Amino acid sequence: MRFPENVAETKWAVALSGGADSTALLCRCLEAGIPVTALHYNHGFADENGDEAETFCRELCESLGVPLIVGRCEDAWFGRPTKEVFARNHRLAFFAEVMSAQGLTGLMLGHQADDRAENLILRLARGCGLSGLTSFSWKGALPGAPQIRLWRPLLDEHHADQIAWLKAHSRHWVEDISNADTSIPRNAIRRELIPHLPHFVDGANASADILAEEDAYLQALAEAATEVATSETLTLRAGIHPVLARRALHTWCPTLNRAWLDGLLALPVGAIVQVPSGLRLKKIAAFSWQNLGLCKGRD
Repeated sequence: MRFPENVAETKWAVALSGGADSTALLCRCLEAGIPVTALHYNHGFADENGDEAETFCRELCESLGVPLIVGRCEDAWFGRPTKEVFARNHRLAFFAEVMSAQGLTGLMLGHQADDRAENLILRLARGCGLSGLTSFSWKGALPGAPQIRLWRPLLDEHHADQIAWLKAHSRHWVEDISNADTSIPRNAIRRELIPHLPHFVDGANASADILAEEDAYLQALAEAATEVATSETLTLRAGIHPVLARRALHTWCPTLNRAWLDGLLALPVGAIVQVPSGLRLKKIAAFSWQNLGLCKGRD
């Protein structure tokens, strides 16, 4: 388990689902003397035991003397995006809103080495570059609230380690019943693939560390090749390698996939295109683009 060196300089929250990993994380933060606020989000899915998990989190935090803030999804899921993406988007929005309101500046997540390996497979299947394949990292920023830092203390441990810790300390947790559903790709990887590859998790985590180092190097090269980067304009050094140009474009407009990035590089000067996020981008020079803002109708 690894906490940041300057852990006392941040007002921490812990994302508490009630599962083994997040429950162990919360208890081990307290054991280490780190004051935290727990955040629990009930997705409200009828086919899951979200109410049971919420009740467990309330009782656990009361017994530990930990402040708890609970949110509940009021939106119905209609099948798009996927259930997992829908849940994550609403959960992250809740975290960002509550933490900003409460003055909490750091969020600890219970992701561990098994999660990281599973995520690597999912992103390989989706088709990702280096940035995607680095999977979970130790630290980062909360999506939608870059002023809030993320930290994952458990990445050098496994799910089995958290189970062992909880049992040794006579602690209970709630098992999400959806974890048994192998129609969910993450569960299928966890239950049907990884057991046949006993060394995969450690190898995948080693690969993710290597990829993260190489990703940081490429990002530094892309930044060095960027002459202007504002919300309105991106200008790159003339003649740079397409790999760096695509990376700089993706940093500037993160919603773009590989096909769109290649398309922007190939646009003739003066062309205007509307990208998936609704923005209109104009090619103003061979290696320069202008953000014309959200599309509001026909020109």
